[in-house]
Amino acid sequence: MTAEAANVDSIYQDRHSLWRQTREESLRNPALMTHAYQKSFTELDVKTDYRKQTDAFCMEEGTGLFIPEVAARSFIRLTRSSVVWGQAAYANGKQYNKVYNNVADFNLLYPDIIADSLGGDTHRERYLFSGGYAAERGKWHLGGELKFRAEQEFRTYDPRMRSVVSDLTLRAGVGRVVGKYTVGIWGERNIYRQTADVDFYGEANGMGELQMTGLGTSYVRFSGSNRDIFYQGKGGTLAADIVPKSENGWFGHLSWGMYQYERLSDEYNSMPLTTLYRQQRGLTVGWKQQAERKEKAFMIHAAYDKRASDEHIAGSASGQDYPILTSLTMYKQHVWDINATALYGQSQWRLLMRAGFLNHRESYAYVERKIEYARVYGDVTAQWLTSVRKDLKLNIFGRAGYEGNVSHKILMPYANMTLGIKNYIQHNYKYQKASYAHVQAGARADYKREKWMVGIYGQLATAWQFCSEGEHESNLYLAIGIVF
Repeated sequence: MTAEAANVDSIYQDRHSLWRQTREESLRNPALMTHAYQKSFTELDVKTDYRKQTDAFCMEEGTGLFIPEVAARSFIRLTRSSVVWGQAAYANGKQYNKVYNNVADFNLLYPDIIADSLGGDTHRERYLFSGGYAAERGKWHLGGELKFRAEQEFRTYDPRMRSVVSDLTLRAGVGRVVGKYTVGIWGERNIYRQTADVDFYGEANGMGELQMTGLGTSYVRFSGSNRDIFYQGKGGTLAADIVPKSENGWFGHLSWGMYQYERLSDEYNSMPLTTLYRQQRGLTVGWKQQAERKEKAFMIHAAYDKRASDEHIAGSASGQDYPILTSLTMYKQHVWDINATALYGQSQWRLLMRAGFLNHRESYAYVERKIEYARVYGDVTAQWLTSVRKDLKLNIFGRAGYEGNVSHKILMPYANMTLGIKNYIQHNYKYQKASYAHVQAGARADYKREKWMVGIYGQLATAWQFCSEGEHESNLYLAIGIVF
């Protein structure tokens, strides 16, 4: 292989290798993006993501989705010490059979959502824009990034939900070279808003919307016909990283985030119904070595995610104003995820092995409700990056894994629950305490003739998830695009 071909291979591996996972967290700091890639590139593609479950593993998220997307992303090296990058994407598709969830961004706002037992398919449309700049000044690194997402999700038959989201994130970072390492800190500020309205055009089929508050409970006083809700969110993250200047040495990441989301009623003069507080903490420590076409890495990661929801108790109305008398923290959720990852690579091959433990606990204060489950999990990912010819490169990968339940517990006041809510809780719990096996395989081919200004690529991937309850999920991902 010629020196030129070897250089082309190193550039391709720099963009697609599993080795990038050793840098993934530190590159959230925009100041460190000057070392994100060896060479500038721009990629334009059309892709589609399809998922289908034989039974909904989580009723609020439905039985699947079909989301085609057009996207462009770019990384441009202006000079040896400064870069810019950006992304733009538009997606338009459907999500199938969502029940007990009439908002967008369910995983962000849970448990403070609005819901009913009818549900159905929803249409989803999303715009995404982001851009950033980073530069080195002597031993200092500086960078900033802006991301904006606009999204709407709606249904064209009763119950006609429509949620409109605007989500803005600003991020800034700084770094400094200290000996053989670069130390960086960065901060993020997020501003979030969503309007969530539900209409019934056929009033004979109309039903009340539930202001859900966790584990099947609802804010009864303001449920029913009060279907115009909006959410206001704000928060931020602070993080620190230490990374080796070369690809050899110890690395670490520490982050702490705090966010809050208010649910307010449009029909009662923007009265706050609930406030969700969310804390996220993460710690990663690892070591890596890259030499003589061999790669070795090992890292330990721990993440903690806490949610606490306050219900605001309103007094008697004066006109359309309801004074807030007090607030009670009724719902709490704690999630711990601890795992260890080992990566080994030689020439064109890479093998990544991971094992971990997940503990999930939810509770509601009164009447007492609890759901708890714990899993151990492990997976192995293999990758082969090769040049079939100078103008044709392949990225072939496969993954297999297993999540095994080790404990589970539920406490519910079934005597005081309606049949619909009881079935809803039991359905989700059945899949929370289940075990899962995963398999995935895919390939990407990049082709570029020597005299071409642009190259073309295609990617196909499929994945299957098998549940111990006898159900399964199938996934298909397809993308075609150009790279220059």
